[in-house]
Amino acid sequence: MRRRRAAPGAPTIPGTAVKPRRPSADEITAAMSRPVPPVPDQGDLVDHWRDCGLLDDDQVDALGGERS
Repeated sequence: MRRRRAAPGAPTIPGTAVKPRRPSADEITAAMSRPVPPVPDQGDLVDHWRDCGLLDDDQVDALGGERS
């Protein structure tokens, strides 16, 4: 069996490439705690699911939604 070399820029066999640096716990916490701005005209999924009949009032309460 003949061995071949990968072409330049081709993906390598997993485990043979240099691993990227692992983020620290502080970096992970900072990334997870940043605020996410709401999308304009975005509706509430809980209200949508209730209107479609997928959720009843008890399930809406459990998700923290408001009854209408």
